[in-house]
Formats: sequence, C-alpha cells, structure tokens
Amino acid sequence: MKKKKLEKELVDYMQHNDRNWGRLIAVTKRLSDLWMQRTMNEKADAPFKASFMRFLTNISLEGVTNQELARRAMQPKQAMSRTVKEMEALGLITTERSKRDGRSSKITLTKEGQKLLLTAKKEQKKLTDTYKALVGENNFAIAVDVLYQITAYHESLNESDEDSERFSIIQ
Repeated sequence: MKKKKLEKELVDYMQHNDRNWGRLIAVTKRLSDLWMQRTMNEKADAPFKASFMRFLTNISLEGVTNQELARRAMQPKQAMSRTVKEMEALGLITTERSKRDGRSSKITLTKEGQKLLLTAKKEQKKLTDTYKALVGENNFAIAVDVLYQITAYHESLNESDEDSERFSIIQ
C-alpha cells in the first residue's frame, strides 16, 4: 500500500513539476547565467564567466576585504579565492595585502573591471527590458517585489543563524 501511495504522490508531483518553485528558480538562474556569459563574451575583451558577477557587483569603489567579499557574495572563501585569482589575472581587479593582518587583502576594481561591470549593467538592463515587454511592466515590478521579500526573509534567517553561532562561540 505504501508503494502505491508513494507512486501516486510522485506522479502528482511530476505532473506539476513545470510550475515547481524550486525548479523555476534554479532553471531561471541557470538560463540567466548562460545568457549573461554568452552576451558578455560577445562584448568583453577578456573571457567572461557568469560567476564573476557575484563578486564584481559586491566590490565597492573604495574596495573591500576578501572576508567581506566572501560574505557579501555568499561564497566559501576557497571558491572566492579561485575566482579572485582569475579576475586578477584578467586585470579586472587588484589585491593588496593588509599591513595589519597578513591574512586579509583589500580588493579593488581596475578601470577594466569598472568598464566590464558597466557593460554588464547595460546588458542586464536590456534583458530586464525584454522581461518587462514579455510580462508587462506591472507584473515585472510585482515579481521583483516578491523576490526581494523572499530574499530578505532568507537573509534574516542567515543573520539569526550567524548571530547564534557567534553567541555560542562567545559563551
């Protein structure tokens, strides 16, 4: 009996999989990353990876420490280090070791990195305009508001997790 119930649940799930929230988010992320990589490789002088965007968009004009960049980009330090090395080799960023703490570096955008970021911004706007034409300006604004609220919710969960981890370490 349990096998039939499980089968029924799976059949029901699979019949509605095209509207599954988790699948839609994952597929949208993957397709938009592919679009960005393809578009930027046509526009940029250097090879471009979609993974660069989560780092480039989190470096302020004054620069950022490697720890802060890993936190903002929500990436493990090891993955961040690999991408930072690639971007530095391409001349998109510079890193400078902290004189106070040798484990920390300050990361800043080069002129090439700034140009690449602005090119990406322009191309992203074109995609956003396409989405607005596809679903309508109002529906797009609603979608952005909903995703913003969902993101804020998850970020607040992560903050409370980090706070409890820090608190337990202090005690």
